[in-house]
Amino acid sequence: MLNKYFEYLSEELNRESVKIREFFSTHKPSAGSNREGKVAEFLENYLPKKYAIGSGLVLSKDGEFSNQADVLVTDHMCNFPLFNDMREKIWLVESVFALIEVKTQFTPTTLKDSLEKCRRFKTLPRNFSSDFGRQSITDSLFIMWSFEGPSPEKIKAHIEKELKQIPIAEQPDFIIIPGSVLARAGQYYEISKIGQDNSRYRATKMAETNGNLEGFLSPGFELLKLDSNSIFAWLICFTSWLQAAGERRAELTSYTPSEMLWGEKV
Repeated sequence: MLNKYFEYLSEELNRESVKIREFFSTHKPSAGSNREGKVAEFLENYLPKKYAIGSGLVLSKDGEFSNQADVLVTDHMCNFPLFNDMREKIWLVESVFALIEVKTQFTPTTLKDSLEKCRRFKTLPRNFSSDFGRQSITDSLFIMWSFEGPSPEKIKAHIEKELKQIPIAEQPDFIIIPGSVLARAGQYYEISKIGQDNSRYRATKMAETNGNLEGFLSPGFELLKLDSNSIFAWLICFTSWLQAAGERRAELTSYTPSEMLWGEKV
């Protein structure tokens, strides 16, 4: 029954995307913004309320920014955004669970554009609060969400070609096309296959292979043809990861310039 429910939601999202394409065909920025809104609305409805859904920029402690994020999933219970009174906020990178890039079409061009944004986001330096004690995963997910795409075989070929050149830590974690496929790659794929760093499961796998884990990670990603079940499968993976990640918080002192004066004692 539950998968049927999400099958209906998947079909409804795709119908909304087609409607947006037809009525906003002369103004692509508006069409893109409306599709991003549909993804954000879906997440607001089906993620626990402790996660904030929005858009904006991501800032690291060294002053680097991500590209403009279509959709962000953040820990707003333990963090705060800059410019909180504005529509487009700035979030410290440590507060971000996931960045979602929304595309109309999956093509070689949109894939390359998403990968560039992914690498920029993934390589932002992070400095989490060391005394927080409720965080299990320090990765942040990058998700490419496309409403339309070619055959699964072509999608797989494009992904395989592009990911060969990119380290696992800089790859997208999910590529989803509602009503079609779900790809799992990057750090999510690594954790799902061999466990987290310093975990007992990973230590067991290390012992079994004498430290050579490449066999478990080959070919580096997997593409699942799930048709109308793709959203449901992705939501299961995503919410499970969020639950395992725990809460997160930035170490605010790391954003303080070393030469900053705290004032004089009177």
